[in-house]
Amino acid sequence: MRRLLTILLAMFAVTMVYASEPEGAKIELSTQLIDLGVLSQKAPKQRVEVEYRNTGDLPLVLLEVRTSCTCTTTRYERKKVMPDEKGVITIEMEPKKAPEGSFYRVLQLLSTAKDGPANIVLKAEITK
Repeated sequence: MRRLLTILLAMFAVTMVYASEPEGAKIELSTQLIDLGVLSQKAPKQRVEVEYRNTGDLPLVLLEVRTSCTCTTTRYERKKVMPDEKGVITIEMEPKKAPEGSFYRVLQLLSTAKDGPANIVLKAEITK
């Protein structure tokens, strides 16, 4: 009887270890605010790289980065980023296409992260 109870307890313990569900993919950004300062509309393209890391336990895929104007473009790889690995998003902003005055744009990152979209804020003061 004692031996049967020991075997059942061991099977229960093994089952509990393997039954835990994964957390899912999580995205962590190196920065959520990019301040380009004061820029003339005659200034060259501004390029910034933002790193992101998968802090979850399932692969992360960056599906889309949405921008809200034609003055801002992005480049990134659509690949699986395994847990604890990093990826890079390259953001380019063309001051000549931006309106004069306070410039404030939100870039929305759509991915397989369980917490939903992440955001990066891009700001500048644009002069003539």
